Amino acid sequence: LCCSTAERVLPGAEFHQYVKGQRSVVRSPRPYAVPTELAEHLDFVGGLHRFPAEKKMVSRAWVRKELEQHHGGRAAFHLGVTPSVLRQRYNMTKGDIGLLPNNSQACAQFLEQYFHQADVAEFMKLFGSSFSHRTQVDRVVGHQGTGKAGLEASLDVEYIMSTGANISTWVFSNAGRHESQEPFLAWLLLLSNMSSLPWVHSVSYGDDEDSLSVAYMERINVEFMKAAARGLTILFASGDDGAGCRRVRSGNHTFRPSFPASSPYVTTVGGTAFKNP
Repeated sequence: LCCSTAERVLPGAEFHQYVKGQRSVVRSPRPYAVPTELAEHLDFVGGLHRFPAEKKMVSRAWVRKELEQHHGGRAAFHLGVTPSVLRQRYNMTKGDIGLLPNNSQACAQFLEQYFHQADVAEFMKLFGSSFSHRTQVDRVVGHQGTGKAGLEASLDVEYIMSTGANISTWVFSNAGRHESQEPFLAWLLLLSNMSSLPWVHSVSYGDDEDSLSVAYMERINVEFMKAAARGLTILFASGDDGAGCRRVRSGNHTFRPSFPASSPYVTTVGGTAFKNP
């Protein structure tokens, strides 16, 4: 949709290009109107006024302090938190795998992140010898890119298939952006319009709550409620930093929760840090 068309559709809007560093966005600084005959059919209009949020995280000086105290300033090397480590820590046995034909799960990928089926097979060959598992995603919904695999997308697929082992797994690949961020609403509308889909959905993505409009989050919450009414379970990661922190102009730190993890209509899962896996 070009700017001239948007200005005709939304009387009063006046779009300009704003540039800061390498980032460029088009926004309208003026209020707009919506034709009366359309207003009752709209939940919100996005991408007009809000600018992408700048993430200014609090310094992690405590990380350096931990390294100095316990490792002489150097990080201790280990292979990492592999599937066998997770399964052992959560007391999962060889019998804790999917056994019924209607067991199903899915994860969603955003921001042009993609996985490769060959990577999943190789990962399971390396780390899946201690439990029964599948080596392929059963179905990909949406466009699956052919370029270099994304770290987060690969991580999500490989680990959901390791903890939810031997379970039919789908991946929802969601292209595009909502105001430079994940198009969560488009993904949820896709789920809402599907008659048959997995029962459990796991998502590791999220945005700072204050970077999204209230109308947009409320509309997403409606879709979460609809999903719950269908019996779907939707899990979200709490974020890389829990509630997160930011520095405000007064010099104090404030919590910065992540959405959709902060939604009351999803199950939010926190991380577990292992010092010695």
